[in-house]
Amino acid sequence: MGEFWKKISKSDIRNVLAVIATLGCFILMYLMQVKAIPVENKDVVNIAVGFLFGGALSSVFGFYFGASKTDKNENTSE
Repeated sequence: MGEFWKKISKSDIRNVLAVIATLGCFILMYLMQVKAIPVENKDVVNIAVGFLFGGALSSVFGFYFGASKTDKNENTSE
């Protein structure tokens, strides 16, 4: 098990966490479509899901496709 942890880089961990967050959001969205939400809890669930999509998913997309994503073709030595 020690060799496994030595082979993993920080980018591997970031990629795995991004996939888990993205899949988790889509699984949650699917569950919201197929399961009935009690009327008295509907507002709380909507706020929690909005926070999750607004925070977690947008952070993942922002990191991978936003300003922090560097262009591999960009030449910085000029």
